[in-house]
Amino acid sequence: MGRFVALAVALTLGLASTLAYSGSSSAQSDRSILRACAPSEGKIEARGLPPVVDAGDCPVGDRVISDNGASSTLPPRGESVHVETLGVSGAQELVIEHRPDGAIELAKVGDDSAANEPARATRATGPSECSDRAFTPLSYRVEPGLSYYFNRATTPSEITRTAAEAAVRRATTNVANTRNACRLGDRVSVGMAYAGATTAVAGVSASGTCAANDGKSIVSFGTLSSGALAVTCTNYLVGGGGPDRVTASDIRINTGPRWTTAPTARSCKNSYDLESVLTHERGHTFGLSHVSEGSHGNLTMSTRSNGPCQASERTLGRGDVLGLDAKY
Repeated sequence: MGRFVALAVALTLGLASTLAYSGSSSAQSDRSILRACAPSEGKIEARGLPPVVDAGDCPVGDRVISDNGASSTLPPRGESVHVETLGVSGAQELVIEHRPDGAIELAKVGDDSAANEPARATRATGPSECSDRAFTPLSYRVEPGLSYYFNRATTPSEITRTAAEAAVRRATTNVANTRNACRLGDRVSVGMAYAGATTAVAGVSASGTCAANDGKSIVSFGTLSSGALAVTCTNYLVGGGGPDRVTASDIRINTGPRWTTAPTARSCKNSYDLESVLTHERGHTFGLSHVSEGSHGNLTMSTRSNGPCQASERTLGRGDVLGLDAKY
């Protein structure tokens, strides 16, 4: 019996050592730092953390919290960030909330592109766009007064700056006006005003990491990792007695893939429709999360683009509209 007790104790201690790192610094006092947050870790993997982390258990500092390609710096206390990376083969989300007491709450952790999704098909699957009622809400919403800018100078050579700017603006109004082919009308009571061109760039690094919130919403092109189409970082305030409120939403569009604003033209070859991709991204700005590609592939907010040289995601499906209607 004594041998079994000793073995059980050893196993318990071994498990604990994988979860906690005990440093020698006197500043750490008696607290144990989670192993994923150890000072030796360059970035903090969200999958190595519990859903809620006490402030003293994970000294983040200037480090990045990452989950399967979606990553961000830690927002200030009382604020949150929703990160979404859309790629040619799937998408990934991560939500990081920094509570007023310093605790960190994580959501959407896990490999979205691999979980419960079939191999990529040539056509979208699931009910038709006007019969599918599925949607997944996020906690926040856009309030009146939010505006955005576009950096025209970052536009890649395959499309003109004027055409790119028009596509950016149409994509935003597609969501704000719930543009759809299902005769559902406008279900969103607020808009997002275009404030014009800017020389600033979106607060998203080339690695796809969301930077600190500067309070401005900017759309710009730039390099991202291979296979990525765009990354959206939406910052919002939490609590306050009402819905969480968006303070900024930046979008970085990858210059790696080829882009078009005429996806149905005969000349289109292996080019992604800018307006379609940005309509999906603006869905996140306005508070929608993803629905499964395998079950709801005809909705704009499904996890995969329907591919190059098509414009199906320019219009919202019934579920997309119902999700916005429930929020606004």
